[in-house]
Amino acid sequence: MAKGKARDRQATEARLLKAVETVLTQEGFSGLGVNAVAREAGIDKVLIYRYFNGMPGLLRAFAYSDAFWPTVEEVLGEGSSDLSKMPVADRWSAGLVRYARALRRRPIVGEILAWEQVEKNELTEILRLRREEWFAALRERLPRDDDPTDAVTVSTVLVIGTAIHYLIARSRLHGDFNGLAIESDADWAHIEQIIHTMCSRTLQPRGEA
Repeated sequence: MAKGKARDRQATEARLLKAVETVLTQEGFSGLGVNAVAREAGIDKVLIYRYFNGMPGLLRAFAYSDAFWPTVEEVLGEGSSDLSKMPVADRWSAGLVRYARALRRRPIVGEILAWEQVEKNELTEILRLRREEWFAALRERLPRDDDPTDAVTVSTVLVIGTAIHYLIARSRLHGDFNGLAIESDADWAHIEQIIHTMCSRTLQPRGEA
């Protein structure tokens, strides 16, 4: 009996997390609320409070799910494609490209990134902290970049990452940015080449360029 109740709870929690994703994708953050999520999940809203202590707890659980943000392993890679085994310029070039692809595979990400630009509240803070924890966890898995380059490595990576965030958020409603196409996979293949070029020119250890 206890196992059956545990399975029921897990199934209900999974439905609620999926409902958060669906509501965010279809209606945006303006449509996100206890009633909307419960209605989408087809359950009584009291279970949101019982299992998650309300919407902040539910959104926190969503923020730590793979639906919201890629896993570190998804970007890190394995075997010969493991970022930790690459020279610094190649490491961040490949990492940023994988990061962009991972975010684009999650339609919900564009909505979240756009919402963060216009509103700050308890929910956006949960998502921001989750993202910062993710980046810190990724860096812990990588070697220290001690060799001098023509740019500060982490700052350069963050600037490129911010550009990726903006272009993904913009692509929800617009197919280009000042003539730079950002809609299709082919468009992003061009952007990926730009990322490769920027990293190779700014993050190559001095004397190796």
